[in-house]
Amino acid sequence: MSKLLVSSSRSVYVVNHVETMPLTNRRRIMFLSPEHEERLGEQAYREILSSSRLLPPSHPMSRAVTRVGHKIAQETNAPFMKWTFHVIEAKEPNAFCLPGGKVFVHSGLFKVLRNEDALAAVMFHEAAHGLARHGAEKISFSLLVYGLLALIFPDYGQISDLMVKLAVDLPFSRKLELEADSIGLRLMAQACYDPRASIQMNTSLGQLDKGSQFKYFSTHPPSAERVQALRSVGLLFLSRVRLEFLRLCDF
Repeated sequence: MSKLLVSSSRSVYVVNHVETMPLTNRRRIMFLSPEHEERLGEQAYREILSSSRLLPPSHPMSRAVTRVGHKIAQETNAPFMKWTFHVIEAKEPNAFCLPGGKVFVHSGLFKVLRNEDALAAVMFHEAAHGLARHGAEKISFSLLVYGLLALIFPDYGQISDLMVKLAVDLPFSRKLELEADSIGLRLMAQACYDPRASIQMNTSLGQLDKGSQFKYFSTHPPSAERVQALRSVGLLFLSRVRLEFLRLCDF
């Protein structure tokens, strides 16, 4: 009887934390408040600043990131996001957005960038993760999954973490990546960056991933899948946008 009551109370708790993600109207579980998420982001931000070497604001890479960052702040129109943009001196081509809008770009990413449109494709994608609160959603999803496993299988520790990662975590993470692709592409196009750069960028990064032995375990969907999804989103966006908007952006 006690187990039934516990199960029932947990179900009520989960239901009370279902929300609609405003950017896509997708229903999701969200246990973390924006305030809690922001505190986590601030802590991570301080740690990165203390452990990383940042390029100065006057550096050409920093100036390019700042230009795109201004467009992100304008197009997102999200006062709750305290946008900050930095370039980390690091060889690995990477970029990420912490909760609250702290965006970091690795200097190594510029080696595979063709132009500022390509940089915008990466930065708007990462900004989309922050806008959509994907970090908090992933934490919430993990709490739900492992909570259910503990309820159904009291000795679930015997279940391989790798099995859980492959069966649950990776598909969920890849879904969020595709969603960030879609949001980021629409926002960068509205900022008059060429959305085709997003497709070109993912194709280039896909070539880099071919040498990785662990790409199957990556949270990002395979490059071909992402490119196809981006093409679909891009065609849908351009079919709905007005002709004068296209002329304004000069795509």
